[in-house]
Amino acid sequence: MVLIHYKKTELNQFLYECNANTPTDSVIKDLVQINNMRIILDRLACAMEDLATHGPLKPEDTRGLSEQSLIDAAIETMAPEKKPWAVTPQQLLPGQRLNPDKTSYRTGVIQTEELSKMVIENCTKVKQAISKNLVEQKQCLTTKIVQEQLDLLRGCMMICYPGYHGLPPWEPAREILEGQYDTQATFTEQYDFLDEKNTSLWWAGKELLRGKLLSDFIGKNDKTKIIVRLQKTGAGAPVREPAVDAETQKKMMAFYYKKQQEQKELEADNEDVYLNSQWANPKQLKQQLIGASDQISWKPK
Repeated sequence: MVLIHYKKTELNQFLYECNANTPTDSVIKDLVQINNMRIILDRLACAMEDLATHGPLKPEDTRGLSEQSLIDAAIETMAPEKKPWAVTPQQLLPGQRLNPDKTSYRTGVIQTEELSKMVIENCTKVKQAISKNLVEQKQCLTTKIVQEQLDLLRGCMMICYPGYHGLPPWEPAREILEGQYDTQATFTEQYDFLDEKNTSLWWAGKELLRGKLLSDFIGKNDKTKIIVRLQKTGAGAPVREPAVDAETQKKMMAFYYKKQQEQKELEADNEDVYLNSQWANPKQLKQQLIGASDQISWKPK
């Protein structure tokens, strides 16, 4: 099996395996799907952790407001169907708890301790299942694996909120599971959400053209390992990866800066201060031979 290392950034990377005679169209399809699903799963896991910790998201009009006078003013201009979500209920339903959100973005009404713990534990498992650390562990991802992680989180949501009952339409976790989440507006350049039809595959500075086999570019050896990147079609070759990582570059810059400062100090020193140094002592060899040093004094102190 050919081992393909997809690497967008240090944070966005994973391993994928396929045969050398796999069509490039199939490889692009799987890589794009895995990449997009990893992004969605990461965002969904974070949203569900917030939901389990501080409850549903408030309407946009009242998010971040902590003063009651400002909240009341915002509620007056709000649509009737949004008003129940803008305030913390005075009486909780059976099984509900209250954990106020310090940022005032969420209602603070959460499920039982057992359900909240179950959601957070499963979210942690999903994050580990799609983590970039799998590259170091040499574990590959497949479309089946990422789909199983999505089904796991969907099941957790159905246990806590059957049929999304008790969740507002604008809750991020619900939007993602219903396919209504705006990925293009949310995700940054670092976590590139890709469109399969407008994506090209690049390796070693050349594009692996669609309609051909992977072996047409890398050979027929199934024990090959390649590092690839996905790029928007027509955008040209992706930027090459730096020769050194960011941490090494910082250390190199610090070393060169220190040497530069030492050089400046040497150039500014025009006096014969070095003559006072031990290595500049003309009698140093004689003193070493007779076991004496410059600390000996022949005069009484």
